[in-house]
Amino acid sequence: MMYPRPAGLVLGLVFFQGFLGMGFQLVSARLLAPYFGTTLIVWAFLISTFLAAFSAGSFLGGAVSRLPEQSRRRALAVVGVAGAMGFALAAFGGRPLTRFLDLTFEDASAGIGIACALLFLLPVMALSALLPVYADMIGRDRAGVSAALVYGTSTLGNITGVLATAFALIPNFPTSGLLIGWFVFSIPCFGAAPWLIRPPVTPGASTGDPA
Repeated sequence: MMYPRPAGLVLGLVFFQGFLGMGFQLVSARLLAPYFGTTLIVWAFLISTFLAAFSAGSFLGGAVSRLPEQSRRRALAVVGVAGAMGFALAAFGGRPLTRFLDLTFEDASAGIGIACALLFLLPVMALSALLPVYADMIGRDRAGVSAALVYGTSTLGNITGVLATAFALIPNFPTSGLLIGWFVFSIPCFGAAPWLIRPPVTPGASTGDPA
């Protein structure tokens, strides 16, 4: 059985998710810049990749939110591990990969597209998949209100993430350090969702899952 969760707790996690999602786009641009520049083509690929990830993640999260409790927890764990691995790849393998693609493809567009798909699509899609699940946590009996709260709060997190990353983080930290930071902070972001799905334990109640 799925129990509604305190809206404040869930929306705090949603805000954090939004912060990581759009802040990562600016950090990603910094990763690509030394090899592919900051041209309109780079931004077109980058923005399109993030929008594709937002869309695919929403569909994935919607499917996960309809699963039974145990299956939903497992699915979110898989999504979280995949997302964290995607952030790890960007953090620890991003520079070697972009350097290799820059040297391999004469057509810069091919290298940019492959870099965006390999480095950014998976982690951002995993982040986006959390939103439908969080909307369901707040209360499926008022789906319209829950969706509005979740997606509106996520957008506020997006805005905050963009501004904080542009004006505070990028000027003061190296790109490599920021990418590692995004990987580290993605772990609790992904880990919170399956943990919240567990029903609240009442005194004297069994903590085991039903067979």
